[in-house]
Amino acid sequence: MELTLRAADDLHIHLRRDERTPVVMKSLGKGGTARALVMPNTQPAIATGEEARAYRDYLYQFNSDCELLMTIKLSPNTTPQHILDAVSAGVLAGKQYPDGVTTNSENGVRNVKDLFPVYEVMQETDMVLSLHGEVPGVFVMDAESAFLNDLKLIHDNFPRLRIVLEHISTKDAVDTVKNMGPNVAATITDHHLAITLQDVVGTRLQPHHFCMPVAKRPEDRQALIDIVKSGHPSFFSGTDSAPHLKETKESACGCAGVFTSSIHMPLLAHLFNAESMLDRLENFTALFGAEFYRLERNSQEITLIKKPLVVAREEGGIVPFWFGRTLDFSLYQ
Repeated sequence: MELTLRAADDLHIHLRRDERTPVVMKSLGKGGTARALVMPNTQPAIATGEEARAYRDYLYQFNSDCELLMTIKLSPNTTPQHILDAVSAGVLAGKQYPDGVTTNSENGVRNVKDLFPVYEVMQETDMVLSLHGEVPGVFVMDAESAFLNDLKLIHDNFPRLRIVLEHISTKDAVDTVKNMGPNVAATITDHHLAITLQDVVGTRLQPHHFCMPVAKRPEDRQALIDIVKSGHPSFFSGTDSAPHLKETKESACGCAGVFTSSIHMPLLAHLFNAESMLDRLENFTALFGAEFYRLERNSQEITLIKKPLVVAREEGGIVPFWFGRTLDFSLYQ
């Protein structure tokens, strides 16, 4: 079996800003990605349009074949002028993190009302609001569901603001987003389609499955699969591929994040084939997201072949998701 389709738009990825960056940048083409929306929670964070432009130039040193779309981090210090300057610099989205919930999310947002003046300018300039939707301090299995009231509050006050709820992991999030109209969308990761909490902390601890938001219950995973299978255009691919060095994952206090960018399209083909929904793959990975972000469709093509692919056990000090497992599909090189 061969499947030729448009290369992927990965509309949520972490490319880092250190010794991991060369490895991660080279992994993009290996995984079938032609265009990527780059998250801003580096050290230091990307907070302005000028910083986003400089970060993009830094990344292109390691791979100029993948088009990079930039974001800035929203914080209590963000002003309307920051948004205007970022739009002028070509920044596509502002990313909002809850304070302290995930990697480098310090100085995040605790009260969304504090950012209403920022949302107003984002709405008027048509900058997309990207949300990590969890509430700090809430039990980890309920933190995403608890955030949905904030999502509704933002949407009710700024109905023309385009909003993406990132890396959704619950049936509650699926049900909420699908009923909010065309200006609200959600990304779904490869790994949330693949695993539940049982695969993280079931019979033994698997640190390379640990991410934020954590994988949830079987019924939550099934809701993600079902909405993708339905072909709903408000749900599209964003890997949230978040590489950490092996020693920071396999430790007494391991980092949250999984690394999928090098196996992105083979992994999704494997998962979609198992659910008899390969016909939904291109829409999910290359069309629906581009339409929501009002981007030209990327013109690159890839070919997936039904040939076993053994996932590497390590890539430049980073352990991939499902390392050592065999996928049913490979990317034709």
